[in-house]
Amino acid sequence: MIRSGVVAFAVAGFLLGACSSGDAIPEVEATGPPAIRADVVANHAEQFDTDVPVRPAGSQEELAAATYISGHLQLAGYVVFLDGVPVRDLVRSTNVVARAPSGEAPRVVVLVPYDTSEEFETDGSALGLFLELARALRVARGGHDVSFIALGAEHADIGKGNLGSRRAAQGLLDDDHHPLVISLGWIADGVCGEIDGDLPGVAIPVEYSCDPLPETPNQPDVFAEAGFEHVTISGDPAVVGNILLDFLASGSD
Repeated sequence: MIRSGVVAFAVAGFLLGACSSGDAIPEVEATGPPAIRADVVANHAEQFDTDVPVRPAGSQEELAAATYISGHLQLAGYVVFLDGVPVRDLVRSTNVVARAPSGEAPRVVVLVPYDTSEEFETDGSALGLFLELARALRVARGGHDVSFIALGAEHADIGKGNLGSRRAAQGLLDDDHHPLVISLGWIADGVCGEIDGDLPGVAIPVEYSCDPLPETPNQPDVFAEAGFEHVTISGDPAVVGNILLDFLASGSD
């Protein structure tokens, strides 16, 4: 559980304090099959939805989620670093960044927000898929060129908003990296699939019995505004997971 197994800790504060921007956490070897496991996605989702369903930017609950995400990315074999996202005076959030195992500039960056707000409805399935996709890809293509970033303070109603995206976009520009950026949108069992943007050679199967996607507030496309090719994909976690795993693995070495 997130609370009892990860948060009730000084460990969380130590981890985030010791591993700030630029400090890597040693990697380990990924385990499990090179495929998306629906039960694992669901188990991750339950942890977020049950233990820390409300995760405002800069809160202890958001900190717990960041620690959980960081730990599972490390278990999946990634070098992880924590990139601070200022929220307001004396309050900060964190982008959790898993580096591309190739050691080169990432060809693709996969994103998911992990904070919550009253305005944005959330579902832990997106976070569950994010973690399971990262693990499965690491097993399928060990030296792949995909980075995974969990965005903190993305839903905070501060300034222009989208603080996690703005920090991530600026970091990529500072490093002179120009990857395709793929955001996980609304991910939930049984919802209709949708791709907003262009993923070459990728199409979501037509499902006549799926549930419509919920209405969400309009948001600026921070990455497109910064000059990145940006795609958002929504839908059932099993469908989206298999599509993305095939797409990402096919372009890796």
